[in-house]
Amino acid sequence: MAARRFTRDEAQTHVPWLAQTFDEIAPWRERARELNSESRALMERMRGNGGRKSHDRMSQLSVRIEEARSHLERALESISERGILVKGIEPGLVDFPSMMDGREVYLCWREGETQIDFWHDVDAGFAGRRPL
Repeated sequence: MAARRFTRDEAQTHVPWLAQTFDEIAPWRERARELNSESRALMERMRGNGGRKSHDRMSQLSVRIEEARSHLERALESISERGILVKGIEPGLVDFPSMMDGREVYLCWREGETQIDFWHDVDAGFAGRRPL
């Protein structure tokens, strides 16, 4: 369990910032998805015909993939630095370590939600979300 624990109100104060953060990384998520798709298709074509142009293009794709990955990592680190646990990036899904009835739980927020309205046991995951 993470060292920091949040009350519902404390978690709620982070929601506008989280929404903005995930809005800002949305183009990088899309870019990474497109580049990875292009890279997989190119690798498939290279199996049968690995010409120089294909290798050059693969090098370019690798650089662009790394750039997108770097942007995503920085955004996710900024979330983690606040003690918030990143569980997914598409859609954005985070957990706030908390206490409920004397036990450790996670307050759960998913991209698109405006309130902290759900929680789950630490071993239950998203499928175990329950309304607060």
